[in-house]
Amino acid sequence: MKIAIEGCCHGEIETIYNSLTNIEKVTGTKIDLLLCCGDYEALRNLHDLKSLAVKPKYKTMGTFYKYYSGELKAPMLTLVIGGNHESSNYFTEINNGGWLCENIYFMGRSNVVQFGGIRIGGLSGIFKEYDYQKGYFETKPFSDDHLRSIYHIRELDIFKFMQITDPKLEIILSHDWPMGIIDYGDSNALLRYKKNLIEDSENGELGNPATMATLKHLKPKFWFSAHLHAKFAALVDHNENNENNENNPPTTTTTTTTTTNTESSNNDNPTTTTTNTESSNNDNPTTSPTNATNEPSIEKTNTNKVNTNEFTRFLGLDKVLPNRDFLQVLEFEQKVPIGEPLKLCYDPQWLLIQSKTKHISDTYNSPTKKPLDPDLFSDLYTNEEVKKVEDRFKEIYKFKNKDNLKENFTIQDALEIKKENFVKNTYCFNPSSNSPLSNLPPAFDNPQNKIYENLIKIITQDTEITNETLKELDVSTYSGNLEELQKEQLNQRNNNRHQQPPQQQNPPQQQYQDDSEIILDD
Repeated sequence: MKIAIEGCCHGEIETIYNSLTNIEKVTGTKIDLLLCCGDYEALRNLHDLKSLAVKPKYKTMGTFYKYYSGELKAPMLTLVIGGNHESSNYFTEINNGGWLCENIYFMGRSNVVQFGGIRIGGLSGIFKEYDYQKGYFETKPFSDDHLRSIYHIRELDIFKFMQITDPKLEIILSHDWPMGIIDYGDSNALLRYKKNLIEDSENGELGNPATMATLKHLKPKFWFSAHLHAKFAALVDHNENNENNENNPPTTTTTTTTTTNTESSNNDNPTTTTTNTESSNNDNPTTSPTNATNEPSIEKTNTNKVNTNEFTRFLGLDKVLPNRDFLQVLEFEQKVPIGEPLKLCYDPQWLLIQSKTKHISDTYNSPTKKPLDPDLFSDLYTNEEVKKVEDRFKEIYKFKNKDNLKENFTIQDALEIKKENFVKNTYCFNPSSNSPLSNLPPAFDNPQNKIYENLIKIITQDTEITNETLKELDVSTYSGNLEELQKEQLNQRNNNRHQQPPQQQNPPQQQYQDDSEIILDD
């Protein structure tokens, strides 16, 4: 199966899909999954735009609203993590993950899911030391400061991630780069290309120390990031400090199809031309941040004969612009039978971690630093408990489909994250309309959050599965009539137009500068 990885999106969703469908056309291949490494900017309307933490000149609607409205549909399943330029209004509706629209899934603050049998982890946000050991204290409506602090990664998410055990993760996504990752690639070439990174590099401040610790602990096969708007690859040898230093890096057999982004004569979207090249002996990722033709590649890797988890291949990608390296397509070996549909699935192990730490998460709202006790996260679950969760999913699936149960249904069928969980709960921007609804908050709470909470409760209990159970897992139970509620919103808005008191804002806690503002201008 082929998986595309994309760097910083900055609202250019339509451009990305156009590039990928063109790659599919000229190479005769099908891309099964797209991974977006943050700064996605999922803006549904003008209310969401207000929660985008960027300078005024960057506040544009982008193209996500076309997918939210249904005008366009994502041509392949897409997984998204958060960066430091997002619609905080929307992402905080589904902190544990959920569908942003049809075929586009947000991973939440931290998450692990499965696709084609491989495990994919995601960590949203960027590292800021002054917020790392605080709780998620921000509340709506967000102040200017809280629009930024809300996307700073927290210790809780890292501690939960550290509890993941075998089978190891195939892929981890983060927005900012793990600290020190440039030491494992051609750092000189990177710093020549991005001179503004030199000072942070020399001061040991370039990157995220928490995710580097995560990388070395979990040893995923691949780690993808964005944020710095440069293509950079590295290979982390997890044996380098062990006795087994004689082990060689994993070899790969590659067939590479390269695509060149060229500037179209009548628009700014990249178009794609194709050439075929054979890779003979360069098995390691490219370590140059740019190349002569700025060519993202489709790479087929064969790692059956080596333990590739002794090495992590890192790749940072650029932002969406003509002649920039913002896309990479890799072929992975799926771990479900060939011919079986590739489905996005819950990860039972991760759901157990969420369940076992819920009592911590529920009160994790301190506005001051309160370091967590690592012992609270040790020995959270057993293999027997993981098996029990899988069995509970099977029970739910069998009861739900009892009238037309497939004879040989699979665990993937039972664990599937249903796309039907997506429900529109707010007005969608229309460029040809000046509807005041575009400035109003959602008409009702996003039901996906409640469904997730109910799911974790049900799979960790021994209660009988009944129709009431299915009702607790049905989004319609917690959804409102959007059209009727919007009429009520408009009536209330009109009635209060001249008498509504000034809206109270959260008091500023600390003045944050606009993170990565300088690299938005490059």
